Amino acid sequence: MTFGEKLRELRESKELSRQALAAASGVTFATIHGYELGRRSPSLANTLALAKALGVDCTAFSGCEDVTPEPAPVKKKGAKK
Repeated sequence: MTFGEKLRELRESKELSRQALAAASGVTFATIHGYELGRRSPSLANTLALAKALGVDCTAFSGCEDVTPEPAPVKKKGAKK
């Protein structure tokens, strides 16, 4: 399942339109539409905003095949701990 498919499933289970979800989350209608069509990839900030608006934990999207974890920070050579 992709992020967009999961987003749509969660949105429809809450009986929300894309417009209502946009208003509740602060993520634009066009962005939500793009996610659901698979044309856009979500940022972490938008994933968190959408999860909060849907009343779910952001881990609801963790099993999505097109969601990759944030890369670990790169330690600078010679940096002190």
